[in-house]
Amino acid sequence: MCCVLGCQEAALPVKYLGVPLGANPRLVKTWKPIIDKVEEKLSLWKAKILNKAGKLVLIKSVLNSLPVYYLSLYKMPKAVAEKLISLQRRFLWSKEDGRNGMALVRWEVVQAPKKFGGLGVGDAMLRNTALLFKWWWRFSKEDCPLWKKVVCACNNLNPDVLLSSQILPIKGGPWKDICQIQFTSQQIRQKIITGLAMEVGDGRGTRFWEDVWLRGGALKVQFPRLFSVSNQRGSFIGDCGFWDGAEWIWNFQWRRELFQWELDLVNQLHDALRLVKLAHGNPGGQPSRGYNKLQLYKDNLERFSSTKGGTVCLVWCAWLAFVGRQWSCPGTLKEHFITWTEMSASKEERKRWLMGFCAIIWNIWLERNRRIFQNKGKGVAEVIHMSVMNYKEWLGGDPFCC
Repeated sequence: MCCVLGCQEAALPVKYLGVPLGANPRLVKTWKPIIDKVEEKLSLWKAKILNKAGKLVLIKSVLNSLPVYYLSLYKMPKAVAEKLISLQRRFLWSKEDGRNGMALVRWEVVQAPKKFGGLGVGDAMLRNTALLFKWWWRFSKEDCPLWKKVVCACNNLNPDVLLSSQILPIKGGPWKDICQIQFTSQQIRQKIITGLAMEVGDGRGTRFWEDVWLRGGALKVQFPRLFSVSNQRGSFIGDCGFWDGAEWIWNFQWRRELFQWELDLVNQLHDALRLVKLAHGNPGGQPSRGYNKLQLYKDNLERFSSTKGGTVCLVWCAWLAFVGRQWSCPGTLKEHFITWTEMSASKEERKRWLMGFCAIIWNIWLERNRRIFQNKGKGVAEVIHMSVMNYKEWLGGDPFCC
């Protein structure tokens, strides 16, 4: 085969992007390149010319950069973690002549975050756990890339269901270690898993009750009573509602008439679903979940402007009225930005328009926050005045030449 393909014959393990493929990560010798690099970076001759603060900075930089590739793929053996800690401890507490010095505080204090009174070095085992758990997050967020197809085919997993809702492999290589991540507390593990949510896409591949697509876990677990009387068990999200114009309406079907206390549970269910943003216009008219920046901007803008000629439009139009330009509010934020920053061929003129755009956006956002969080506002005239003042401060000129 090598002769046919014109390539060289090799044997596992082989290195790819600095990571040994096919090696056994449970063996200490697999981690020897990392240990050697850390030992080289934290050599004692460097300790002689650095004070405690300099040593601390070097330890953090070495720990945060060198082993990241390994830590994001392989579970670190305890013996390797203890060796890395030994090298760090020896480097930090060594004396000026290179001999071992006395530890001033416990190593747990050195590892602890600064806000908890530590030195912020961090724990390599915790960092390893966090990097491995990121694959759980990627599995739930990414559609179906090649790596996900391979993992699902090799471990008999469903790419449309969260890992926490499936039977995880108990044998195998690195993916088994990723699925069987161990935490110091089972409560912490459950809390992290519960915080995961899936992108439901067009709603035709995610089951409403059974799959975990909202924070807090599967809806059948959060509302077991409603699940027991539902006629839509096994139904997809897109089958549990309909579009009324541009508004998505949830439509649940029950096997019998609900009691009053069960109706209270339905209200709680609607409250949980109110956090979900459904977008109209996907194939089949089905819902998809998640905000994007344009939707968030437009939603906040609509909430801030009670009418079509509300505060926001008045502020924008006031600026344009001073320069005698005709303008209508574009449909998207990108079009809005382009109309303000690319209307002039002069570089200096475009800079002034860009600075005006930023001044208006900033003051509209401040006014929006005042109205939502403080239940008070300054009014259109004050917003215009403050935007002009910001423009003068940032650019050093008057946009209206007043």
